[in-house]
Amino acid sequence: MSLRRTIQDLRLNADVANSEHQVKVRIGQFAELSGRLGRTVADSPALNIGLAEVQQLDLELPFDRDQEAAQVAESLRALAAELPTLTLEQDLNLAKDRVRSAEKYVRELRALVAGAWQTHVNQPPPAINSDLVDALAQGGVDVEEVRDELERARGRLLAIRSRAIPNEGDVEKFRDAIAAIHRCGDKLGEVVDADIADGIVGSQEQPGMPLSWFTPARLEKLAGLGIIDRFRVRLR
Repeated sequence: MSLRRTIQDLRLNADVANSEHQVKVRIGQFAELSGRLGRTVADSPALNIGLAEVQQLDLELPFDRDQEAAQVAESLRALAAELPTLTLEQDLNLAKDRVRSAEKYVRELRALVAGAWQTHVNQPPPAINSDLVDALAQGGVDVEEVRDELERARGRLLAIRSRAIPNEGDVEKFRDAIAAIHRCGDKLGEVVDADIADGIVGSQEQPGMPLSWFTPARLEKLAGLGIIDRFRVRLR
């Protein structure tokens, strides 16, 4: 084989190897962009649902979310149209910029939705004295219905609070759980007023209640509950 032919073959092989390398590099770049974009797109539906939920709350939210979402969507549509036309020599800077914009939008949207949601659901729930429920039950007052409803409502509340991003309908479920706890408080209020409740709970604690607390009016209310015989006088 002549030297000229040998040189030609070497150049051809080098060109082929270089082309193969370029193809592999471009495939790797596409795979990376595809993976990043796939994760971004996969997160979007849940975040949009979460955004729709927190928009029902009495919170201040940015007004440009819909406009920004439309811009990101249009950018991604343009990216999808352009990618098939790119040659091996063209860089992917514009494509990378569009993917970064989409990632930034989703990241900021997640922070917005999660922050608004956690601010709302972590507000203190209605105060219900569980010790009072236990004391009434130990005293023979039928409060099992209230206890069961309270436990169910608190369980629903705990499940809803555990979600970083609200699911569809979670705002309404949260409101229902809070309303259920309020109803439990109202039912306890119908059973015993706050003053008597303090005495019942205090009597269950180690120091007990002073004898002076048991006035005729309070004894009458305790008798009305059917639990007056549960109290004992302890000398110290």
